[in-house]
Amino acid sequence: MNVGVIVLGIFILCWGFVWLGNDIGWWNFSFPFWPVIIILTGIVILFNELKKTVRED
Repeated sequence: MNVGVIVLGIFILCWGFVWLGNDIGWWNFSFPFWPVIIILTGIVILFNELKKTVRED
């Protein structure tokens, strides 16, 4: 199972839930550093793919 895809899916699901709740008015969630989370998620996915590639060699 590809861990990077699972992490990305969970991240997008949570991000969508927070965004929807904020738009509906369930809460007022303001996090100005959300691009950092996206960058870190991308780094995790890249490292997992690189480890998989190294193990196959």
